Amino acid sequence: MFGHPSRKRITIAFLNAILHRSGRDRIVDVRYENTELAKETEDGKTNRLDVLVFTDRGERVNVEIQVVHQHDLPERVLYYWARLFSASLSSGQAYSELPPTIMVTILNYPLFPHETDRFHTVFHLREDEEHFLWSAYIEFHAIDLPQFMVQWKKYRREMKKSAEVPWLMMLSVVDGRDSRLDETMWSELEEWAMNEQEIREALEEWGKLSVSPENRYAYEMRLKWLRDQLSNLLGERRAGLEEGLKKGREEGVRQVALEMLRAGLDHEMIMSVTKLSREELNELAKKTLDD
Repeated sequence: MFGHPSRKRITIAFLNAILHRSGRDRIVDVRYENTELAKETEDGKTNRLDVLVFTDRGERVNVEIQVVHQHDLPERVLYYWARLFSASLSSGQAYSELPPTIMVTILNYPLFPHETDRFHTVFHLREDEEHFLWSAYIEFHAIDLPQFMVQWKKYRREMKKSAEVPWLMMLSVVDGRDSRLDETMWSELEEWAMNEQEIREALEEWGKLSVSPENRYAYEMRLKWLRDQLSNLLGERRAGLEEGLKKGREEGVRQVALEMLRAGLDHEMIMSVTKLSREELNELAKKTLDD
């Protein structure tokens, strides 16, 4: 919904809300950029950024949504920021011409579950003790949608003053796991739409995208890919757990056998109880002598 020039007004309103821009700081125009990064891996994989725009204020803003848990995401975001930032400078240009580069990552899982219970965290590069900026050109936003839902259910009356709330409601109102609509949140979204033109336009565009056969097909294919990724991830975890349990059981058997050897029990009886081979038991017996 945010990644097409025909919906520029919606994208601008969304960015102003998420980046907390108001007054003279507001973004009033954006130019969409190619979100495909150069192929750089041996297997020819191409990395894509979700929404990449250049604002009228001279900033590059990338917005990315991650539904499935990504390992090492902070490093991944830093890597893509570095690529975007360095790619902004053409040969012969001065460093002063580099644009501020802002990364917005919207997540369907907690990125910092033990550090904070806030749903929107903002990061800059600051000096450790006096906290002044190294440079204002690096800025990361992390938005935790599950934590937003928790906060919204508890404090939604107080949260109504925040401009980013309806946009995050829009991203959270349908549970992707079972396609269930949160009726209370939807009702409040409709109230927002009565008073905010951009929210109304966004909901209308959402409806159009939902009924388009082409977009429905693209959505289903994306959902299938995500489900496959999740299935593969869970399968790998199960395999790792089973391997870990197997190793744990083997280690437990060896420990029991060691205790039996130290107690001076007969080797034949130990092999009968633990199912260890004679070679394995002899190896353990040698270990007891070494100890």
